[in-house]
Amino acid sequence: MSSRPERAPFSWTVLSSALVAACLNLAASTLDHPRALSSWAALGLPLAAGLVLLLAGALVAFGLLAPLGRRLGLAAGPLDAGIYAAFVLAAALAPLVEAGLREATPERTSVLLACAAGFVACAAFAVHALAHRCAAGSARGTLVLLPLVAVSALGVLWLLEYQAQGTGTRVFVLCAGLAGIGASAWAARRLAARSVLSSLCALVLCHAIFDVLHEPRPPLPSRSPAGDRPPVVLITVDTLRADRVLGEESPARVSTPAIDGLMADSVVFSQARSAAPWTKPSLATLLTGLAPLVHGTTNRRARLPGEIDTLAERLRAAGYRTGGLGLNAHLERAFGFDQGFDDYAFPARLDYGIALGARLLEELAPARFPELFPSTTAIAEAAVDWIDAHAAEPFFLWLHVLDPHWPYEPPAQWLEHPEREPRCWGEPAMVTSVQAGNVKPGMEERERVSELYAGEIRYVDAELARVLEALREHGLYERALIVFASDHGEEFWEHGRYEHGHTLYDEVLRVPLAFKLPGAAASTRIDVPVSTAALMPTVLDVLGISYQAELLSARSLATWWTNGAAETEPLFAAGTYYFGEKHGVVFDGKKLVLELDTGRSELYDLALDPRELYSLASASPEEVRRGLRLLGEWQERCAALRERLGLPVESGIEVEGEALRAMRALGYAGTQ
Repeated sequence: MSSRPERAPFSWTVLSSALVAACLNLAASTLDHPRALSSWAALGLPLAAGLVLLLAGALVAFGLLAPLGRRLGLAAGPLDAGIYAAFVLAAALAPLVEAGLREATPERTSVLLACAAGFVACAAFAVHALAHRCAAGSARGTLVLLPLVAVSALGVLWLLEYQAQGTGTRVFVLCAGLAGIGASAWAARRLAARSVLSSLCALVLCHAIFDVLHEPRPPLPSRSPAGDRPPVVLITVDTLRADRVLGEESPARVSTPAIDGLMADSVVFSQARSAAPWTKPSLATLLTGLAPLVHGTTNRRARLPGEIDTLAERLRAAGYRTGGLGLNAHLERAFGFDQGFDDYAFPARLDYGIALGARLLEELAPARFPELFPSTTAIAEAAVDWIDAHAAEPFFLWLHVLDPHWPYEPPAQWLEHPEREPRCWGEPAMVTSVQAGNVKPGMEERERVSELYAGEIRYVDAELARVLEALREHGLYERALIVFASDHGEEFWEHGRYEHGHTLYDEVLRVPLAFKLPGAAASTRIDVPVSTAALMPTVLDVLGISYQAELLSARSLATWWTNGAAETEPLFAAGTYYFGEKHGVVFDGKKLVLELDTGRSELYDLALDPRELYSLASASPEEVRRGLRLLGEWQERCAALRERLGLPVESGIEVEGEALRAMRALGYAGTQ
């Protein structure tokens, strides 16, 4: 007696298709590598939201199309199979199409096409299997099999994107995925559809609840009581040249009332220089007291080694509540800059990517999804809120604003000539062309670029005024240690090029550095060359926190205002981002820059030639040899300190997906 054709229960078909569609939609979105999905726990919330959305969609699809198909005389089994496959395939391909349209590089396109082909093949299998099973009277097993296979696909793609490193590991993950599919086929023949589908839905719901309650940050070591130690605020402004905020004689000086007021209450080092000409190595040095050649965070793939104690870790151990707020793709958690922070938001966003569930979450809970690249206004607001929340306890707040980094697009109110065009300058493609020499801005355009840059500085100053006012409102300003600095400056064609990261000239290395001491005990200007590498030991000295000076690359600057003088020492810089690697040293009023690839040296007398236009390398071979000797000794000291700290030879990680796109969006053309 032959089996009668069977149409699976409507509710099971709808639930099975929604589960498969939600899993494959989220699996496809992992190829876009959103930040939040790097944790397995974080899959729960967007998966649950996607399941709810797609369950509603499946009800509509089957509720409308199935009756229509039957009226047209189509068989129930094949009709349900076709609707099932089309629904699932649409959900799976949507993220692939969006990701491909946004960034169509050959490598990325090949990956997306391979996944799309796999989804299409699975859809064809689903049509055949469902239609065949319905005819044979066993469709229920297939409705169990397909969700289990989809869960396996989600696990495999997530592991490949976020965990698997190396060919061997990837092959192992693929084999494990095939084993999971085999186990699914075995389970589908032996388990009841109702129990499996309901169990999967329950697991998704529990996973979402765990995601909400989950704390991704690893446990931090216990802290000792901070007692009456003053609050500490570190303000770093990205790409801020020293001559724009220091020196009344500078024609490029920008009006910055808030910064000026802070400087008037501070010990200001007017000849401070950054340890590197771009963000990641310079701020790594600033936060660790170690030279770029020691911490090794000198390229876009490198991360700050966990073996190094950061300023946040030391202050947290001393009893401080620690918070970091700001924006720069090079400072995200993936690169280790969150070490020691109780709260860390670079940027302040849980980005679940382009899955349907993520889109639903953004609509339902916009407060949980602030803008991907928060403005300086948004960062200042977050800082004020953080100060309000922690004003009653000893705290360390690091505030980093990306402006005035390009693109320069200040609000019109901060421009001297808002009627002029353009009102924005510096899209990534344009800057890349300018750096390559394919676009050569004329003098008028260069002047407009400088004016827009000045407008951004005024805008930053106005927002920092709100943060400083919040400290005053809580009675914290007077007794706080406030440090103001920049990671590097910006070149505006002084040496024929634009931007930063590729030279060691002073327009890029000279930065503001000021210490507003607790109780305003000292306010003066010190005109000696110092390095931002000295920031951490100086802060620890002011707070009375012990440390091993021999394990740092620079000495505390506190002796300059406590003793009135101190011994000057050579300053070193390294870690260029573009073109050839360069090392530089400032000694006895001179600067030597060595290009490692070619061995070419430049030597400048900073007193007679502050714009560094005339190299004395040929005329002063003895000074060149002395500078080279200092560089050689410094390199040896860095290697010895690195070995003493137990740092590995390599500290790099492969950067891809969202982190890489974020760096491109923020203008790091070396990632193109």
